[in-house]
Amino acid sequence: MTTEMFWNYLGAFNSATWMVQMIWLIAAIAITFFLMSRRSIVANILMKVLLSFTFAWNGIAFFLVVMDGPVYDYFFAPLFLIVAALFLIDIFTKQTEFRMPEKNWIKAVTYFWLLLWLIYPFIGLVLGRSFPQVCTPMNPCPSTVFGIAMIAAALPKVDKKVYIMLLPWALMGLPKCLGVFQCYEDCILFASGVYGLVILIVNWKRMNQKISGL
Repeated sequence: MTTEMFWNYLGAFNSATWMVQMIWLIAAIAITFFLMSRRSIVANILMKVLLSFTFAWNGIAFFLVVMDGPVYDYFFAPLFLIVAALFLIDIFTKQTEFRMPEKNWIKAVTYFWLLLWLIYPFIGLVLGRSFPQVCTPMNPCPSTVFGIAMIAAALPKVDKKVYIMLLPWALMGLPKCLGVFQCYEDCILFASGVYGLVILIVNWKRMNQKISGL
């Protein structure tokens, strides 16, 4: 796929779905604020529903319907659909407990990732693109940054499966940093993957202790 084709596909997708994306963004901000301000079962369920819908939407609407090529149909779409299923299942298994971190530095880092997630399209504008050919917060890469930020903040009580499934897509942002598709804002995606991987390794023992204590 050429750079021009990539941005044309993304632009067509954003043009056709901008209303859904606006409603989703308002819901995402509201649910995140609710979760930050009140640690509750309802906030947890809402976040899992939001993330499940987000990854299912991108897996089906973006990768299966809009994008063209076997890598999108047989790798990217299944990856996102599995993540969506895991978030949905977690509503009942309750392996993940979304919350804001207690340590101030981790809380500050979480806010930082959420800010980067929100300003994704503005970075595209600074780089010389215009709507609809920008990465919006609901697109696959920014929404993965959002997912990693939220699940990393929840450590150590998280489902290791869904956490690990998020990392390959994030780490595949490296080629974008090197100029592929001229999508340099996806350096944010790659950096979030590195952050998520480091935090996962640091907390691996604590996660296993949480699981064994259930």
